[in-house]
Amino acid sequence: MSENAAAAGDHMAMGGQAMGKERKGAPSMSLALKPAGPFAVGRSQAVALMLTDLATGKSMGPDDMAVAHTKKLHLLIIDGSLSDYQHIHPQYDPSKPGTWRFDFAPRFGRTYKVWADVTRPNGGQEYVGTEMVAGDQPAPKPSSAVATKAAADGLIFSLSFSGPLKVGQGAQGSIAIADGKTGQPFAGLQPIMGAFGHIVAFAGNWNSIEHVHPLGAEPTLETERGGPVIRFHIKPEQAGTLKLFAQIRANGRETIVPFTLTVQR
Repeated sequence: MSENAAAAGDHMAMGGQAMGKERKGAPSMSLALKPAGPFAVGRSQAVALMLTDLATGKSMGPDDMAVAHTKKLHLLIIDGSLSDYQHIHPQYDPSKPGTWRFDFAPRFGRTYKVWADVTRPNGGQEYVGTEMVAGDQPAPKPSSAVATKAAADGLIFSLSFSGPLKVGQGAQGSIAIADGKTGQPFAGLQPIMGAFGHIVAFAGNWNSIEHVHPLGAEPTLETERGGPVIRFHIKPEQAGTLKLFAQIRANGRETIVPFTLTVQR
């Protein structure tokens, strides 16, 4: 089973509520994945992960990373149809220096792209990607039909922007959240990884990512609540379809909500 490195031309961007200063240019690290066995749809499989510092040739452990939104390492994983998105946090294996481990259950038997979101101790943030083969099923082309409303786990989500999305131009987005039964604004968002939400956007060509967080003060106590509107900032780098996922926590349950947008040139 092979995992091919993401194309050198891939753009990996971060905006909105910053976690660190994003590093531009060629990656300073490499990512390798080693599944414990073949993947099966809907079944969890253990995967070993290794990050290597390209300047030193040394493997990277917890001391080589800073905590960003309560975690040392974030994985943002998506299939080629941009429909199965998963946000996973590997755990370091002290018995095998340089090795991190996570479990992954694919919804489809196809190739996935994995981005590791790493923040260095000096505050520099970087995304490094690779592919993970979960089967030989071809991925259909991502849907381009605009979808700005969604319902999940008893809540209704409505996405809007301050203006048309255009390449290279910043835009403020808002996600209004309402109770699915009463229609009333929902202000019961619970903290999730040090924020009231996590928004990740993927370009339709599968080669661009933007990871942002709500604007404004972040929660410092588990008892704090947010909503009914999440505001954030994005700056699309490519024209065409943009698939956006909002990850929130409410009523003790984590929910990931998908939206589909179009970015103009």
